[in-house]
Amino acid sequence: MMTQPVSSAGHSLGSLLHGLPLSAPLSAAQRQQPVSGLSSDSRRVRPGDLFIAESGLGRPGVDFAAAALDAGALAVLYDAADGYARDRVALLQRQYPGVWIGVTGLQARVGEIASRFHQHPSRAYALIGVTGTDGKTSVTHLLVQALSKLGRHPGSIGTLGYGQPGRLVPTGFTTPDALQLQAQLAELRHQGSDVVVMEVSSHALDQHRVAGCAFDIAVLTNLGQDHLDYHGDRARYAAAKAKLFDCCEPRQQVLNLDDALGRELAARRSAETVIGYSRRGDAAARVRLADSAMEVRGLRITVDCDGEVLDIQSALVGLFNVENLLAVIAVLRALDLPPRAIEAALQEVQPVPGRMEFFPARRGQPAVVIDFAHTEQALEACLESLRAFCGGRLFCVFGCGGDRDRGKRPRMAAVAERLADEVIVTDDNPRNEPPQQIMQDILEGFADPQRVRVIHDRQNAIETALEQATERDLVLIAGKGHEQVQIVGDRRLPFSDRRVVTHWLEGGA
Repeated sequence: MMTQPVSSAGHSLGSLLHGLPLSAPLSAAQRQQPVSGLSSDSRRVRPGDLFIAESGLGRPGVDFAAAALDAGALAVLYDAADGYARDRVALLQRQYPGVWIGVTGLQARVGEIASRFHQHPSRAYALIGVTGTDGKTSVTHLLVQALSKLGRHPGSIGTLGYGQPGRLVPTGFTTPDALQLQAQLAELRHQGSDVVVMEVSSHALDQHRVAGCAFDIAVLTNLGQDHLDYHGDRARYAAAKAKLFDCCEPRQQVLNLDDALGRELAARRSAETVIGYSRRGDAAARVRLADSAMEVRGLRITVDCDGEVLDIQSALVGLFNVENLLAVIAVLRALDLPPRAIEAALQEVQPVPGRMEFFPARRGQPAVVIDFAHTEQALEACLESLRAFCGGRLFCVFGCGGDRDRGKRPRMAAVAERLADEVIVTDDNPRNEPPQQIMQDILEGFADPQRVRVIHDRQNAIETALEQATERDLVLIAGKGHEQVQIVGDRRLPFSDRRVVTHWLEGGA
């Protein structure tokens, strides 16, 4: 549900709904009615707003229609294909006649309605959509840095919030709902953005949240296992990701050719519209890794970019950041930026907060890395990358979120047991699921659960690892990254892995 109504320049009801599959034509009077705002939250409706009664995962929006009309909504849009909504409207029409407009498949139309209301904001700049199981936030963050150094004025929308560099407004969503998204795109236009980079989640694609967006470039980082609690199986998850390329009609596609879905998408598109990238040297890739090395200053890569060799030194850590940098280079080429300018822009790019964030070892204290890794493949990539840095024992502190994909829990445990020397399992946003049940699912993945320590209190778990590690050891704290809260039941309790680590390293332990 929208947290607040959105408003823009005046529009008539007829212009917003023109060409949509309505259950009945609008009257001449209805077509001329001015719409002052859009809202799907009856508590935020103001006089003159159009109330959009979506049928989502929670309580049907039509149940709140009467409250919206009492607050001054001029009309209610409902899904004409939804039997429950039709039955409710039939009853409510007696009390509120002449204000009901049925739209077949309403959820898929909301984005276009909101885009029209805001004068199609995504057409005002280059819009880049980034999807994939891992790497969306890092690629977005790195792209914004590079574009800023290249003299562009980028905006971004994603896990860390929306806005321009240094002025991100937190939202709590990777991709907001369709009404919020179009309002944010319009705000970025107002702020003068000439390019916008947006994380696009599989949920957003499945729920048509990006309908009405005019994508110039679509990016696939990879496809692993996640969100199967929502999608049901890997095939449906892959199909949701593919919608960014199959349904959103981007001008160009940047695809990871080391990934099976990336190769599949590339195979059914013309070569002129695809810029492939590859860490493994795929001959079809226009951006290919030639060499990589971890140095004291960070990650150094040599890249074949359309026949030119780029040498890039960064402060990034981890082999998977090689793929993230290759994706960024490919996107910048899709924007027709010359290789030498790309090479200059990517020198010394900084990691996103909470993504392989490195705290070097100090006298008597271990090195620490905080990362958002919350999938099997991300945890594996983190641990494999860090093994090269670790002269002693590699500690891993991790957990799994509640009310989310249970299938990945034992898989993550198996990865931690195989690649780490010491494992502590702890709570990670249990939400409304009993932490003991989550822990039981995780422990099923360990061949020798006796080697694993279970500490539910996350702060205690982190501090235990830090206290037991020496300055030759390395501690990975995985799962929450940049997050500032711990979600327990319906409560959002202040908590930051980074705050715990910095406090301990500064002598607070």
